[in-house]
Amino acid sequence: MIKELAYEIMDEMDTVVKDVDEDILRKIFSMIHGAKRIFFQGVGRQLLTIKYFAQRLMHLGYKVYIVGDISCPAIQKGDAFVVVSGTGEEEASLRMAKKCKEIGDISILLVTAAPSSSIGALADITLRLNAPVPTPEEDHTSVQPYGTLFEQGVLFVMDCGMSHYFMDRLGMTLRSGNPIHANLQ
Repeated sequence: MIKELAYEIMDEMDTVVKDVDEDILRKIFSMIHGAKRIFFQGVGRQLLTIKYFAQRLMHLGYKVYIVGDISCPAIQKGDAFVVVSGTGEEEASLRMAKKCKEIGDISILLVTAAPSSSIGALADITLRLNAPVPTPEEDHTSVQPYGTLFEQGVLFVMDCGMSHYFMDRLGMTLRSGNPIHANLQ
């Protein structure tokens, strides 16, 4: 039973990844690579999934911050704001995206299942993941608990896929070593 469920979950992930727009991924690289600093924001498990990617970027030498952490400075012009929101409607995330627009010259990337959302209307780039993020009014189409497939999609596409793309574009390999990686372990 467990193996069969795992295979079904992998099939679901296959669908999510196949529908990702490669052109959008290349635009994400350009946006992040061109930013002075990158700020990551999400709520709950969605924030946990994007932290993987944020840490990978830090290891590659980018200045990254997690919104809400004690060491997070003020966002400024020339920075990038990466928000993960399955519905694109979380109040805190929307409020922060609006603040970025008020400041001006801050690139906004939304990773979502709902590109036609309030945050989607503010985003410069929207990465749509074809995963259900059901509400109580909608059917649940995944074998996994609510939101899990979307969260796995964020982890798989952004951390696994995008981090390797960044390494390739920066001329790094897995064997290059990483002087920025934590050494207080």
